[in-house]
Amino acid sequence: MQQEMKKILIVMLLALLLSGCGLQRAAKVLTADSEAEDKTAEAEAKLEESKKELEGLKEEMDGSLGDALKEDSDGATSPSTPEEQFEHFVDVDMAEVGELEMDIQDRILQASEQPGEELIKVLDQAIIDYDEVIERVEAIKVDSEELQKAKEGALEGVNLYKESLVLYRETFDDPAKEAEMNAKGDEFEKSAAAFHDDLNELAAKYGYTYTQP
Repeated sequence: MQQEMKKILIVMLLALLLSGCGLQRAAKVLTADSEAEDKTAEAEAKLEESKKELEGLKEEMDGSLGDALKEDSDGATSPSTPEEQFEHFVDVDMAEVGELEMDIQDRILQASEQPGEELIKVLDQAIIDYDEVIERVEAIKVDSEELQKAKEGALEGVNLYKESLVLYRETFDDPAKEAEMNAKGDEFEKSAAAFHDDLNELAAKYGYTYTQP
């Protein structure tokens, strides 16, 4: 293992976006110094654990999103009641966004095991691809003020996460950016918490059980 400063991607899974059967999890990016062997070992263990969780989430989302889209197609009618609109927002709209995010996260996790140059390339592409995630959230159609607020919360979250990715990429060229990156991560966590609070209230209002992994 090289004794020079090396970035290691650690994915701390945070519940942000919803899939059909549970919660889609977004990620906060942190760094670790490979000169500290114990911290590196812990980081690698967390990375492996995160990869396994990511694979499980992708399997769940593939099934739940497919079921939701099939039901939506078979029904042949747009959701009309507030309850139906909320369910569609969760099971279809946000699940589709989550699929895009999971693909990006998977590529970053895989690249984190490669030399730094490869991770940088993947991060550069992930930042570009994340624009599609943002555009997908922007395109979600909502008819009520409460769902508009939820949409805005999701949009704030995905924008903050993209900003954290940009800052993480910049730390490879300018390590001094790490403090700014971590501050952005804290901002993202607060946004995610507010998003959860809003969804929890809506779920209770419409008789759903809201759970977080």
